[in-house]
Amino acid sequence: MKHTVPLESATRKKIDQILNNLGWVTDEFSLNCNVFTERTKTKEQNNLLKKKSGYKKPPDYVLYKSGTNSIIAIIEAKRIGQSLDDALKQAITNYAEPLNVDIIFVTDGIIVQSYDRRVKDNLFVDDQIVVDFLSEKMILSFIDQSHKIYSSTKFAHTKRELIQIFADANEILREEGMRQGIERFTEFSNLLFLKLVNEKEEEREANGEKRILEKKYCWDSFYKKEPDEMLEYINKIVLPKLVQRYNHSGDVFQKELGIKTPENLKNIVDKLSSLKLHDTDSDVKGDAFEYFLKNSITVGKDLGEHFTPRHIVKLMVELVNPNFGDKVYDPCCGTGGFLIEAFKHIKSKIKHTKDNLTQLENDTIYGRELTATAKIAKMNMIISGDGHTNIEQKDSLKFPLKEKYETILTNFPFSQKTRYSSLYGFTSETANPVFLKHAMDALVDKGRAGVIVPDGLLFDKDSEYVKLRKSLLDTCNVIAIIQLDPFVFAPYTKQPTCIVIFEKGKQTKDIWFFDVIDDGFKKSGSKKGRVPFEKNDLKLLREIWSDKADSKRSFSVSYDTIKKNHYKLTMNSYKKKITRKVPVEPLSGICEEPMLGATPPRNNRECWKGKNLWVSIADMTKKYIDDTKEKITDKGIEISSVKKLPKETLLFSFKLSVGKVAFAGKPLYTNEAIVGLVPKDKNDNYMSKYLYYILPMIDYTPYAQRATKGITLNKESIGDIEIPIPPPSIRKKIVDEAENNEKKKHDLIKQVTKIDNSQAKFIRQCTM
Repeated sequence: MKHTVPLESATRKKIDQILNNLGWVTDEFSLNCNVFTERTKTKEQNNLLKKKSGYKKPPDYVLYKSGTNSIIAIIEAKRIGQSLDDALKQAITNYAEPLNVDIIFVTDGIIVQSYDRRVKDNLFVDDQIVVDFLSEKMILSFIDQSHKIYSSTKFAHTKRELIQIFADANEILREEGMRQGIERFTEFSNLLFLKLVNEKEEEREANGEKRILEKKYCWDSFYKKEPDEMLEYINKIVLPKLVQRYNHSGDVFQKELGIKTPENLKNIVDKLSSLKLHDTDSDVKGDAFEYFLKNSITVGKDLGEHFTPRHIVKLMVELVNPNFGDKVYDPCCGTGGFLIEAFKHIKSKIKHTKDNLTQLENDTIYGRELTATAKIAKMNMIISGDGHTNIEQKDSLKFPLKEKYETILTNFPFSQKTRYSSLYGFTSETANPVFLKHAMDALVDKGRAGVIVPDGLLFDKDSEYVKLRKSLLDTCNVIAIIQLDPFVFAPYTKQPTCIVIFEKGKQTKDIWFFDVIDDGFKKSGSKKGRVPFEKNDLKLLREIWSDKADSKRSFSVSYDTIKKNHYKLTMNSYKKKITRKVPVEPLSGICEEPMLGATPPRNNRECWKGKNLWVSIADMTKKYIDDTKEKITDKGIEISSVKKLPKETLLFSFKLSVGKVAFAGKPLYTNEAIVGLVPKDKNDNYMSKYLYYILPMIDYTPYAQRATKGITLNKESIGDIEIPIPPPSIRKKIVDEAENNEKKKHDLIKQVTKIDNSQAKFIRQCTM
C-alpha cells in the first residue's frame, strides 16, 4: 500500500518544534509570542503587504523582535520536492520587499536556506553558510552587523592557543615517560574534558538548567589547589565519579591519571585554565578535541586518521536527514563528528521532554572505532549532550550486522586491509568494498546512508568492485553521488572522493550526480588549514537537492546506461563529450592495440645504466626523442615485460600528464605511464603526425579517473577515446600548418638567441 506524500503542513510541524527549541515563543495566544503564522502581528503591516505587493496571502512565518512590532525575519515553507529557489524568489518579491525585511529563510523540512536581501547572499557564521534556523539573538546580530558575522576574534585565537598548549603538554608528558602519540593524547584528553565539562555546566546554570555534574567534580573545584593536593583530589574525588557515571559502557575514563609528578599536572592545568573554550556565539567545546588532534602531526600520524571537514559532515547529515526514533550508526566513528552532528540535528527537531531526551541520549547514537579514539568519541558525545553509551572500540568488519540501523553516516579509512572479507562474500584483502557492504547490510529496509568513498571503489573493473556496485544498485536506491573536489581533505590527503547517498530496499532507477568543484574554501594544502573562499557549489546543491534538477553541476543517469558501463559510478564517466561537426572515431579504430610500457625492477642494479633508451614522462620535452635520462640493460629487457618500440612510434602519456606526446627518434622502451601508438592504415602518411597535434587538445574527462595529482586513464579506456577525423585533405592541411608554425617558432627562437648573444658581446666589449 502506497503512502501519501507529506504536504507543506508537515514541513511546518518541523519548523514549529525547531523554533521552540531555539527559544522562540510560538504560542500565538501568549502576549510574549514573537512568531506569527500566515499573518502579520499588526493590521497596518497586513495592509502594507496587500498595498505594496498586491499579494493577499501573508508569509508562512513572521518573526519579531521580542516585545515589539518590528519584523526581523520571515520564513517560507514548502513541501518536500518543491524548488527552494522558487520559494526564495516568492519570499523576496511578495513579502520581504513590501515589509522591508532583510533576513529570509526558506525550507522544505529537510534543507534550510538563509538569505540576506541587503547583499543578495546567504548568511555566514565564521565563513560557513548558515543552513539552520537561528535564535532571535543571532538574527539581531546579523541585522546589527552584516550578512557575515564571526563568533569572536577570541575564537580563532583560542584554537591557536589550544594547539600550542597541546604541544607544550605533549613535551611535559614526554618527561613523564609516556609514549608518543595515543598514550599522551589520551592523558591530555581527560584533562581537556574536565575543562570543557566545567564550561558546559556554567552554560547550563546561566540558562537556568539543572547541572549534570556537581561542582565538586568540576574544574573550578581543583584548578587553584597546590600540585600535591590537586593530583590527589583528581585521583580520589573526580575520576572515581566519572568512572562510576560513564564507564558502564566501556573504559572511557581511567581510574587514576597517568601523570605522577604533581608539578607537571599543575603546569598543564594552569595552561588550560587560561583558556575560555566556550563563548556565547560559538560552540568550540564540542570541537576542541578535533582541533588539537588534527593539528598535531605526531598524534595525527599515530592514529592514522583523516578528518572529515565539518561543513561536509553537516551537509551529509542534512541530506540523509536522520529522524527521531532512528538508530544512527557510524562503523568508523573516529572522534565522533558524524554522530555529534546527527545528535544535534535530531535534538533540534524534537520536544525536549524527559522521555524524548532519554531515548535520544541512550538509544539513538551507535558507533564503532578500531582505535582508542573511541574514548575521545565518547567524551565528545558526553560534552555534546550524551549519547556515548553505544560507542565501542572494536573492528566493525569483524562483526557483521544485519538490518539494525535506520541511518548510517560514515567516512571509512581508505585502502585498509582486512581478514574478514569472506564474511561479506569477498575474497580480496582490500577493505574498501567490504566497508560499503558492511553499511549496506547494517541498514534496515528503507534505511538511508551517506558514505564517503574513494573514487576507485566507483570505477575499478576488478570483479569484486563490479560485484559490489551491482549489488548496491540492485538492492538499494542510490539517490545521489556527489563528487567532491580533491582539496576537500587537504592537507591530509588529496584522494578523490565522492559522497554516496542511498536508501535500502528497492532497485536504483536512475542516479543524480552533482559535481562540487568549489566547496567554499580555496584549493590549498597548507597545514594551517584551508582559507574560506566565496565560490561555493554547496549553495546550488542545497537549492536543487529536493527536486534533483539538472544544472551546470548536475545531471541524472539511468540504471540501464550504468549497467552497460560495468556499473561505473563515477560522474566523469557520464559527462557529455564535446559535440563536433566532423566525424569521430575511437582510438582503437584508428590505431593498432596500444603497446604498453613497463619498468624493469628498480632494486636490481643489473637492469639499469645500460645502452637501451628507456623513456619517462620527463624525457617527453621535444618532438623526437633520441636520448633519455635513464637507460636499461639487456638484462633489464630480458627479465621484465618491456617492449621495444620502433623508430617513429607515437608515444602517448595516459597517466597524470594525460595527452603528452612525442615520437621515438630511435628504437626505445617506455615506462608504464606511456603507450606506443601505430596507425592501422600504413598508407596514411599523415595520421601519426595528425594524432601528435590533436591528442594534446582532447578533453579526456569523460574517459579518465581522478587521482591525487590530476586525472589518469586506465589502459582499458585508451581505446575508447574519441578522435575527430576530418577528411584526409583537412588532416594534411592541419599537419602542414602546424609544422610551418613550428618552423617559424624555431626561427624566432634562433633570432632571439642571436640578439641575446650580440647584446652580451657588446656589454663585454664596453666593460672590459
